[in-house]
Amino acid sequence: MDGLYVVRHEPTWREEAAPEPDDEYDNDTDHKTVYALFGLAIYKANCLEHSLVNLLAFTRIITAREQGEQLIRDPWTQGFKDMMGKLVKRVEPHTSAYPEVIDDLTRSLKRRNYLVHNFWRERIQDMISDPGRARLCADLKSDCRLLTRTDERFSERVLNPIMEGMGITAETVEAQYAKERREAMARYETETFTAGEDSA
Repeated sequence: MDGLYVVRHEPTWREEAAPEPDDEYDNDTDHKTVYALFGLAIYKANCLEHSLVNLLAFTRIITAREQGEQLIRDPWTQGFKDMMGKLVKRVEPHTSAYPEVIDDLTRSLKRRNYLVHNFWRERIQDMISDPGRARLCADLKSDCRLLTRTDERFSERVLNPIMEGMGITAETVEAQYAKERREAMARYETETFTAGEDSA
């Protein structure tokens, strides 16, 4: 056991600017909050992956239209089989004009991989104390912000213009989201589930 040691790396993904207020996140530092923030960070990484897949699918549809091809396979299927690293590589032809997007994607991929493969193994001891959990929460909030910013910037600069060229506007997306939400609410409608929705 004497030969074992833990290597701690100072996170490099944080912005050097002043920290953002935590108004959008729970400021508790209990165990449940750490797990919730971890889950939220993974969810945001998955949303980013979905945006990458959307770009690849839409560009495949456009290419098929331009070449008069009939698509016989769902263009989303292959993308959902790929891991984030491969997706980032596959979108490079579309992101090469945007160095800030490439930088965001590189950093987000690194953080996503760290969260999935190393986070708990390297940071589990921080769960023991209040200050340790506070550090975990701060780091996970930074991850959430990074992943959200990356997805927003990627969508704004790369994905949305392609979607708009296909006639898919932000309003169209919002209307579809609202429709799917209403359908989900109708399927799972219970008094407790909809209690907060009546006032909206």
